[in-house]
Amino acid sequence: MDILMEHGRVNCLAVDNSETSETAFNWYIKNYHKKNDTLIILHIHEIPQLPLMGILSGIYPNTLEHRALVEKSIEDAKAVVEKFKNLCIEKEVNFNEIILDDNFKSPGYMICELAKKKAASVIVMGQRGLGALSRLFLGSTSDYVLHHSDVPVIIIPPTTIIK
Repeated sequence: MDILMEHGRVNCLAVDNSETSETAFNWYIKNYHKKNDTLIILHIHEIPQLPLMGILSGIYPNTLEHRALVEKSIEDAKAVVEKFKNLCIEKEVNFNEIILDDNFKSPGYMICELAKKKAASVIVMGQRGLGALSRLFLGSTSDYVLHHSDVPVIIIPPTTIIK
């Protein structure tokens, strides 16, 4: 028996708190997932940074306020993953959940690295639908992953309708 058939594939779903992430999950379930596959639910937790201007100007930011922001962002990250964890349980999907702190690295880079490390067969992710100007100045995580991943990438546009 083929070992892949017996154990299934490892697939990576990069998620955030957007509707397009839920659309990507639904597309994955309907079009790609097989019974023995394992889905890695990956969320990149972007840690709120201290404002640099305050430090450079000699006005130090309130570290208690910053700590509260960081703690809130951690709770928000856990809530994002919990939502997809519950969807996996509901759909009877084998899964692992991973939350990574950005540590000054781009989310796109971290998604690519984790997929390679876990030997994922594919990365599935939603596209936020940034306008051309926003993509030019801010960049796009999905664009980065598409062009830098060592594994195939499936990007689900925000206008996708799952039937």
